[in-house]
Amino acid sequence: MKKLTALFLCLIMALGVTPALAYTSGTYTGVGRGLNGDITVEVIFSDDEITSVTVLEHGETAGVSDAAIEQMPQRIVEHQSLAVDTVTGASYTSNGILEAVAAAVTLAGGDVEALKAVEVVQQAGDPIDMTADIVVVGGGGAGLAAAVTAAEEGASVILVEKSAAYGGNTILSGGYFQAAEESYLQYASLSEGQKEEIERYCNLEPKDDYMAKWQEIVKEQYAEHLAAGHEYLFDSPELHMIQTYDGGDYLGDPELIEMMCYGDVESMHWLSGHGFSWKPSTVAIVGSIWMRCKASADYASGQGFIAVLSNAIEEKNLDVTTVFDCTAEHLIQDNETGRVIIVTGTGKDGTPYTFKADKAIILATGGFSANVEMRQQYDELWGNLTESVPTTNAATITGDGINMALEVGAALVDMGQIQLLPTADPVTGQTNNVIGEGTNMYVNQEGKRFVDESSRRDVLAKAILAQPGSYCYVISTFHNSRMDEEYKNNYHMYLDDLLASGAVVQGDTLEELAEKIGVPVDTFVETCTNFNQYAADSNDPEFGRVVFPDNAALEMEGPFYACKRAPAVHHTMGGIKVNVNNQVLDEQGQIVPGLYAAGEVTGGFHGSNRLGGNAVAEVITTGRNAAAHAVAE
Repeated sequence: MKKLTALFLCLIMALGVTPALAYTSGTYTGVGRGLNGDITVEVIFSDDEITSVTVLEHGETAGVSDAAIEQMPQRIVEHQSLAVDTVTGASYTSNGILEAVAAAVTLAGGDVEALKAVEVVQQAGDPIDMTADIVVVGGGGAGLAAAVTAAEEGASVILVEKSAAYGGNTILSGGYFQAAEESYLQYASLSEGQKEEIERYCNLEPKDDYMAKWQEIVKEQYAEHLAAGHEYLFDSPELHMIQTYDGGDYLGDPELIEMMCYGDVESMHWLSGHGFSWKPSTVAIVGSIWMRCKASADYASGQGFIAVLSNAIEEKNLDVTTVFDCTAEHLIQDNETGRVIIVTGTGKDGTPYTFKADKAIILATGGFSANVEMRQQYDELWGNLTESVPTTNAATITGDGINMALEVGAALVDMGQIQLLPTADPVTGQTNNVIGEGTNMYVNQEGKRFVDESSRRDVLAKAILAQPGSYCYVISTFHNSRMDEEYKNNYHMYLDDLLASGAVVQGDTLEELAEKIGVPVDTFVETCTNFNQYAADSNDPEFGRVVFPDNAALEMEGPFYACKRAPAVHHTMGGIKVNVNNQVLDEQGQIVPGLYAAGEVTGGFHGSNRLGGNAVAEVITTGRNAAAHAVAE
């Protein structure tokens, strides 16, 4: 009977006839599951069609989910179908809306399976040719920074974005920006342990003249800091350079590191000039090594970078034309000069596009963490990055720019260096359903600490993978949970929702929390007590930890929180080889004319391990850098 029904539906659809559907007219609500929680919709039915769909409530991430919440109801009503395409870059939200509408259809007496069988055929349009001074491929942080910079310099810009909205990985990030901006040093104290670390970095054996120069500068700066009697944090771009270079096992290009770390401070001011407000604080996040990370005062997670830059395009009436839902596929060079002048692509409906650049093309498509085949092909560190290992990345981050660059002879660098984020959701790879991330205490299923939580990300990931079950718990109390007074985390997800989903476990006492997460009570309490003492002393005799934020210790009155976390594929340090102008280089080290690259699509900045907070800073800085040099050609 199912086969006969399917054949019948196929036949009538082939004839252009929509199956007759009947409903009990009226207004119904349905609930579906999105990425962050339930999505509630209101659906109005006539006797034979869906007349409107409205999303009433949801907890999805602003910016990421906006296109799906706007477009999915329209598509469902237009096509009278539950087989409409999901919105690229927002598939969880799209599927949640479809599930919610299906629930309402059931309540209205409709046939859900019949609606799912109504095929939606998209018709490709005629080929579209577009020309501008600069063509930017990718609408995340790097692409938007490039587009805004180029347009402000007087260039016309076409921005090509694979998904239905701006954002890329930047909007999914925690939103922390690592830059040694001196006016923020007052917000953190300088501990004895940190003093020892500064001296250690100054006394490392220099790997080259760049590192030796940075060390001499830091020695002078630090001596002046101490002589002035400052008790607040010491930092400088040069210390940031040493830590980035050392933190990547000296595989990074020191020229690129220097450009990035100086540029990151300038990028903070540039963002401020575009209306970005920074919190009056500087913090350490997971794997950042130092108390150097800054965040938005107005926006959750990475949303502020995307909002401020996309708003600038509209508010300043910049000459930027964005083509959404278009996948860039190939680069074309001029036959005589070898200059890269064209990007070809295909719209979601199959429409072919040709984008011609009179000055330059900037690739800003991100890395390849969401491409299982590529990460297995290149991985040199982990050996098991199959589809069973989740990723924190957007589904669109599949190495497109890297593959396009290879077609025109670009060189790649450090492709085997793939980073795992130690503290992601064990099942989905999400990073937003957590409280108390960063450098809080980690315990294993035995209730014991097992690592210096302020370590590099690769060190943390390896340590967690070695624990029973290959996961850990991040433990916090309110004051080090990064929740605000409304009990929202830094992604603006509410504690009640996180508790309801099971992502966070709460106990009014340490003993109760230990029982709920199934660890030995006495061992867990002893671990917490010892950790608090180590934080108070800024000295950890068990694991050698010396970087403790002022709020590192647990409050000894509940409630207490635990989040189960495990490593997920997070960042690909390798990519297209570039010079300090972000011009793409070939295998002989020569410039590929007309082609630039910015953000995670490039390699050479981070070596074997990226410091936490360096990614967003790098994408903004290199996007600006690439555009400035491209326009100046």
